[in-house]
Amino acid sequence: MIIDRTDRIENYNGLVENFREAVEFALSLSDKPAGRYECGSLPAGEVFAMVQEGETKPREDGRIEAHRKYIDVQIMLDGGETVYYADIKDLKEIEPYSEEKDAAFYAAGGQPARIEKGMFYVVLPHDGHMPCRELDGPGTYRKIVLKIKWN
Repeated sequence: MIIDRTDRIENYNGLVENFREAVEFALSLSDKPAGRYECGSLPAGEVFAMVQEGETKPREDGRIEAHRKYIDVQIMLDGGETVYYADIKDLKEIEPYSEEKDAAFYAAGGQPARIEKGMFYVVLPHDGHMPCRELDGPGTYRKIVLKIKWN
């Protein structure tokens, strides 16, 4: 998992194919309402993003997820969250991988990372993650979840 400040996101342009164009597309959505958006300048299914708003939840109410088809680039626009993360080899699977959902689910665990406005994190296929957890008690967040096809 990569965690950094959004003003340094260009340092990761070579991470995967289309990273630069995908991030530019995602950041263009900053003022858009919550919802799913397709990146029309790339082939269908290669890149899409979701603008999400919500209230953070207690850690106890969550489970860790991991994806195989897409990496996540989660960009915090406002508010903040704690994300818990761990290598999936260190976790107990509780729901097998679903091709349709592009997700497998694991029992809670992992290490916390504080994500605040102006930060982003990248989740790769081996990274189990539980986003949208409380920082210092209940709070709100607004973020972009960018999905980029994994090779």
